[in-house]
Amino acid sequence: MNLNSGTFRMVYEGTLFAFGKMLILYITIPLLLLWLFIGYFFNLGEDVIAAISGPTYFFIPLFAIDGFKTIFPVAIGMGSTRINLLKTFYVVGLASVLVITFILNVFQWILLTLYERWNVAAHILHPATFLNQEYTFLSYYLIDFMLGIFTFSFAFLFFTIYYRLGFKKSVIWLMVLVIIGTLLNYSGLIDFSIWEWLVTQDFHEMVMFSFVITISLIALFITYPIMRNAPLTAKSKKD
Repeated sequence: MNLNSGTFRMVYEGTLFAFGKMLILYITIPLLLLWLFIGYFFNLGEDVIAAISGPTYFFIPLFAIDGFKTIFPVAIGMGSTRINLLKTFYVVGLASVLVITFILNVFQWILLTLYERWNVAAHILHPATFLNQEYTFLSYYLIDFMLGIFTFSFAFLFFTIYYRLGFKKSVIWLMVLVIIGTLLNYSGLIDFSIWEWLVTQDFHEMVMFSFVITISLIALFITYPIMRNAPLTAKSKKD
């Protein structure tokens, strides 16, 4: 994969600022220190949930949308091609999700380890708790990485559709798909109960991980044909 060095540096620096400085340094670390302070000096019961992961799940889709929107006209103006920019954004974006979810889980491990040592009964806010997943560093990390890739990919996909179609056409096509899906479901031509079956099944975590990662990458790479010849400005909200 041929990546332009100037484009790579631009995307990398934007990612480093958004995730490294804003998310990790200015938000997540202060939250970690806050919850450590509270856990050490106050008696926290089991009903208390220490939340340090929320900002990560906000910044990932935010960067997928606002990061690309900011870099796109600048990179093209400096001579990069749309294809090269997309490839660079995919590589740096996916690698960033891999790294920041790992750092997040290191912080969560520190929090849980110290809470256990201090006999603090509080829990941490994590998607794994909804799956009744017992804590291990690897299992929690895989779930964070999986959901990070999912939110990054689908946020970028929805942005690219909105970028090319505009607000009005995006809403129209969304409603067309909803109407078609509803009619197909109630007419019996397509049975959407398979989704209910998938939710109720107790799949091995690696099966679920592979499935979500696969559909997330498919969603991400659908953006390639959408944006490879995109104009420098998005469709207006009235379009």
